[in-house]
Amino acid sequence: QLYYQVVIDRDHKKFMERFYPELKEHLTFFPLAGTGSKQQEKEYDVVFVGNYTPPSDFRKYIERIDEEYTAFYEGIIEDLISNPDTTMEDAFEKHLKREMGEISEQDLRICMENLIFIDLYVRFYFRGNVIKTLAEAGISVHVWGAGLEAIPCEKPENIILMGPTDTAGCLDALAKAKVALNVMPWFKNGSHDRVYSAMLNQAVCVTDESVYLREQLKDEEQVLFYSLHDYRKLPDKIKELLAEQDKREYIAQQGYKYASECHTWRERSEDILRLFS
Repeated sequence: QLYYQVVIDRDHKKFMERFYPELKEHLTFFPLAGTGSKQQEKEYDVVFVGNYTPPSDFRKYIERIDEEYTAFYEGIIEDLISNPDTTMEDAFEKHLKREMGEISEQDLRICMENLIFIDLYVRFYFRGNVIKTLAEAGISVHVWGAGLEAIPCEKPENIILMGPTDTAGCLDALAKAKVALNVMPWFKNGSHDRVYSAMLNQAVCVTDESVYLREQLKDEEQVLFYSLHDYRKLPDKIKELLAEQDKREYIAQQGYKYASECHTWRERSEDILRLFS
């Protein structure tokens, strides 16, 4: 019987090869793909689709044991926020070995699995701060998803809550967007379906970067990249993009062409079928 484990980030593949070597011959990397919707009028300047949980909700996990463990968890979080190009597994391993000394591969894997709340904490920290930064710079951001009303913001009127929706609703929102804002999950060597769905709906995808995306896409030709190191500069980039219709439409069309050729679910299904041929 054939078995394949598909991973959506090349660093995930490295993790699996290291900690589950018995699966090494069964691993393959495919980035997520996107989906297009019916072409519509571009009525929204900036759209974000995705949920939000306040990082404070994860304090119960950070503080669940004692002050020493709390300080340990907070050290990892501070490291990742200060160094957002670092993978979760690299940060976890560095801090675990600093705290515990030599540790077996099995124990290291088990410890990493118990730190998933840090991934979520940091992910939502940046997601909330990127949206907040745009709103406080006077940019209206239409947002679809749960929990987004909890983003702390001095100009909450610029975060326009459209409510939770399903996948079809997200695609419909992207089809109405001039600019589609993306804040990646902690994929440092992969992509996310929001990137390619934005392109397939002919919006300009504005996303934080990854090694994989930098290899595949041309900044300001197919996509607009920003770095989590300096996301506070993002409002100026987006204001410029919104003011330059020709540039915006060029990037959208180039992104659409690229994603149509390489990153639809039809392409992925053909990739999967080839595994079994």
